[in-house]
Amino acid sequence: SVFDATARRSYLVADLDVLCSPDDDEFRGLDAYFWAFFALWPVLVPLAFLALLLWIRPAVRAQRIGPLARACRFLWRDYDPRLLFWEVVDLGRKLFLASLVLFIQTDDGSSKLLRLIVASVVSALFLTALALVKPFKRFDDFYLACTANLLLTCCFVLGTVVQICESVAYEDMCDTLVGFESAFGASAFVIVLTVAMIALSLVLFVFKAISALRAPTIRLLSNRRAPVM
Repeated sequence: SVFDATARRSYLVADLDVLCSPDDDEFRGLDAYFWAFFALWPVLVPLAFLALLLWIRPAVRAQRIGPLARACRFLWRDYDPRLLFWEVVDLGRKLFLASLVLFIQTDDGSSKLLRLIVASVVSALFLTALALVKPFKRFDDFYLACTANLLLTCCFVLGTVVQICESVAYEDMCDTLVGFESAFGASAFVIVLTVAMIALSLVLFVFKAISALRAPTIRLLSNRRAPVM
């Protein structure tokens, strides 16, 4: 037999004895489980949520809340009735950023920048759509959603800086493109900036919470909460 030193082999992170190849019997069994759960969660669950919202949409828009609509209120109660399907859109964004982005350059995507660039663009586009559409009934929910998406977008952009400075493939590009002489300086910059963004977000959140508590509000006698109009 001839040994090819340039051949690329991948092994399962959870068990390095399993070779990620169709020739491996154990990998073929795990591959079948993967596609089964992939069809169950990233595909069927959003479709099920969409079907439920389509079914209860007339009742919700007419303010005739039946048992099914009440049971599914976690899908629609925070949103404007005109934008009842925003939860499905947000779920699609989460699924893409958490899992589907890994299908980009499956062989060596973890050492390249394309995944981070795509994730940054998707997060920025979703933040823009969120700011324009304003799907939430309550302003504080809208504010928190914008803040979270802004922080997420910044994390992806800063991750690009870390990738450039820490990867061996971009060893000479850190100082040229980013301005840091070493990966340590870039990592320290990213950490400090991230902590500053989180601290600023917390300060703004506390300010908004205090302002909301001081503002006169109509509350229901039954639960002492403000009614959702």
